[in-house]
Amino acid sequence: MLIYYLEDDVQISYIIEKTITNAGFDQKGFTKGKDFLEQVRKKTPDLVILDVMLPDISGLEVLAKLRTYYKDLPVIMLSALDTEMDKVKALDLGADDYMSKPFGILELTARMNAHLRKSVARNLIEKGNVTIDKDKYKCFVDEKEVNLTTKEFDILFLLLKYNGKVVTRETLFNEIWQMDVSIETRTLDMHIKSLRDKLKDADIEIKTVRGVGYSI
Repeated sequence: MLIYYLEDDVQISYIIEKTITNAGFDQKGFTKGKDFLEQVRKKTPDLVILDVMLPDISGLEVLAKLRTYYKDLPVIMLSALDTEMDKVKALDLGADDYMSKPFGILELTARMNAHLRKSVARNLIEKGNVTIDKDKYKCFVDEKEVNLTTKEFDILFLLLKYNGKVVTRETLFNEIWQMDVSIETRTLDMHIKSLRDKLKDADIEIKTVRGVGYSI
């Protein structure tokens, strides 16, 4: 498990680093929001610990940008601001948790573990005779592994996660290619066609919702 933390206070950063390491997780720390956001796009962590007050941009702004592309990435906010409205604002923007400074090491450890357990549970989906495990990036049909490319896997996982609801093309481009619908839409169509061919023995069907997107 990999945890990123964004904190500009040297002492608090040290405490967070030791807490994560002692819990048995890999970690990487940042002091500036811009550097953090650039790294997240290169390699997505399993959990984020995010300070609200930063030297370059607000932690709430960082959170809003994160949620543009990563809907399910667990985020714990840390802040010296502890009024009810501060907490409500962070939660409304998509934070999963909010801890006021100073915080206890044992409590932070417990909250990290709780959110990571939920994340692991969300990463294993079973539907019909199909099992998809995002932690291992493997897909099985009738317990036989199906070879999928990374993008095919991500598309299938997203469709299954929505559980029958229509996933728009915009959502697919934002969450998988991490960009607006500006690349050739034929690329997505080709991935869908390949998925359908590889899942011919699965008892799920990828349906096209004309002009909107796809659903399982």
